[in-house]
Amino acid sequence: MKHTIVFDIETGPLAERELAALLPPFDAVEVKTGNLKDPEKVAAKIAEAEANHRRDFFERAALDPLTGRVLAIGMMTLPPGERATAAGATYTLLGDEDEAELLRQFWAACQGEMGRLHLMVGFNSHLFDLPFLMRRSWKQGVAVPLGIRRGRYWGEDVVDVREAWQLGDRMARGSLGSIAKHLGVGEKSGDGKDFARLWATDRAAAEGYLRNDLELTARVAVGLGCV
Repeated sequence: MKHTIVFDIETGPLAERELAALLPPFDAVEVKTGNLKDPEKVAAKIAEAEANHRRDFFERAALDPLTGRVLAIGMMTLPPGERATAAGATYTLLGDEDEAELLRQFWAACQGEMGRLHLMVGFNSHLFDLPFLMRRSWKQGVAVPLGIRRGRYWGEDVVDVREAWQLGDRMARGSLGSIAKHLGVGEKSGDGKDFARLWATDRAAAEGYLRNDLELTARVAVGLGCV
C-alpha cells in the first residue's frame, strides 16, 4: 500500500584530504591591493585573501554534491489515508558512515509494492535534496528508483512544499522556518549550517533538529494542501 513519506536530508563536507585535492587554484594576481606599496603589507594582503579563498571553499563544501556528502536522512512515514498530523506517524533516521549504504537504504524505503514510489514530500527538495541525493548516488554507483525523475521533470509522486508555496513565482521568498511561523505551525530549532558539527559532537541534538524539520515540513504541507 502507498504511504506518505516526509523526508529531509542533511549534508556535510567531504573529508579534508579530499577537499584539499579539489580546492580551486588561488590566483594572487586577482587580489586588489589598492595603494599599498610596502611589500610586507602587500604579501599580508595576499596571504589573507588566500586564507579566505580556502575558508570559503571549505564552508560551502557541504552544499555541493561535488564537495559534500549526505550525512543523514530523516523520514516521517504516514500510513495510507492518514494526514501529516497523524499521531501514528513513524520516524526513521538514516545515518551511515558508508554513504552508498545510506543512499541504498533511503531509495529502498521510498518504494513499496512492485517497486512503486510512495508519496515523497520534501521542502525545497526539487532544488536541493533530490538533486543532491541523485548526484551522490551516481557518484557511489547506487541505483535511483524509477519515477523519481521523468525526463526533464520530477515524478508525480514527488512533492516539493516550497514549490507549492511559490505558486509558480520562482522569486517568491520563504524558508521552512518563515513559512511555518507564518502559518502558525511551529518554528525552527536551529540552523542547518551547524548540522555537521552537531552530528559529530552531539548526535541527540542533531537528531532532534532533523526531527523538528520533518514535523515542520509535514505541518506546512498540510497547511498548503499538499497532503
